Amino acid sequence: MFRDENFTNMPGDWQIIIADVKNSTAAVKAGNHNDVNLVAASSLVLALNIAKSANIEIPFFFTGDGGTLFVPASICDEVLQGLKLHNDNSLKNFGLEIHFGSMAVAAIEDSGYILKIAKAVFGKTVTKAIVIGNGIIYAEQLIKASVSQTIYTQISSGALDMEGLECRWDKIQPPTEQNEVVCYLIEATVPDQQIVVYGDVLTMMDQTFGGLDKRNPISIDRLKLMLSVNKIKKEMMVKFGDWKRNYLTATFLKTFIGKLYFKYNWKINNLRGQQYLQQVITNADTLTIDGRINTIVSSTADKRIQFVEYLKREEAEGKLVFGHYISRESVMTCYIENRDEKHIHFVDGADGGYTEASKELKQKLAKIKSDGQL
Repeated sequence: MFRDENFTNMPGDWQIIIADVKNSTAAVKAGNHNDVNLVAASSLVLALNIAKSANIEIPFFFTGDGGTLFVPASICDEVLQGLKLHNDNSLKNFGLEIHFGSMAVAAIEDSGYILKIAKAVFGKTVTKAIVIGNGIIYAEQLIKASVSQTIYTQISSGALDMEGLECRWDKIQPPTEQNEVVCYLIEATVPDQQIVVYGDVLTMMDQTFGGLDKRNPISIDRLKLMLSVNKIKKEMMVKFGDWKRNYLTATFLKTFIGKLYFKYNWKINNLRGQQYLQQVITNADTLTIDGRINTIVSSTADKRIQFVEYLKREEAEGKLVFGHYISRESVMTCYIENRDEKHIHFVDGADGGYTEASKELKQKLAKIKSDGQL
């Protein structure tokens, strides 16, 4: 996977869109991590639905408290308008503001930053983009530094297409009592060495924890639907921004039937409950590479210590910088395009795994910059 010939340049006229929940660290500290996770994942869902309507496949990356997308110019404004509506709704119903904006791929490359992309297949039906280079990080810094989004402030009404968004799983304990859930953020210090550095890191992860299936924090025994009016209400508010009694009732009933479907392994539409749960595990979004490695794994404390010691040695040699955070459980927000395998499940640590890991990473990067090493 990590070979230079597998990567190609992005089309210059495509746009990178960054959506990031403002003050996510404070929100997580206040106990609102589930809301941060839901709002961030929803940013991707609305864009994926717009792209689906246009019959366009777009690269996307979930980062716990935000998301990144690459879209052609033909749908860029529509996605940004959707994000404006989503932001208005999130402020009203969750008290969370989204900072978002776009930048042309050509402008990133013309500024001297690297941006190359490849496609990887996870499971049978889920394909994901992998991006190397420092282009996304550069665009993210510029967009977050921008204080104006006035070009979209005139859009104050309209309907969001959040079809397929679901968030009905309970917090998910690791596969065994001995395991823990850990989020890692890993950034190579030299952008044009990412293929080598990240290839080595992923090899070490496989050797330490096993492959993606072995280190997956999601397991069939631990997956439980949560029959919660409050959870369904939050899903409803993200989708519609208002109270929909019929939706609440229908979704509550579907969730109740779903619990029986999984418990008794019923067969619905040629798919048994346990088969669907296995698809959920296979399609769990536990590894994102967007110029950084963002990954959530389950392992024993001994294996975590072993891997962190490896990262510290690589860090001491100046090859990379990392942040990590240990969680007790994981949480999952889902995008169900269809239930016949085409669905993806965004996973994060239950108490702000990626957000907390980013604090450690940012502190290290700030120190390196102050020391004049970056």
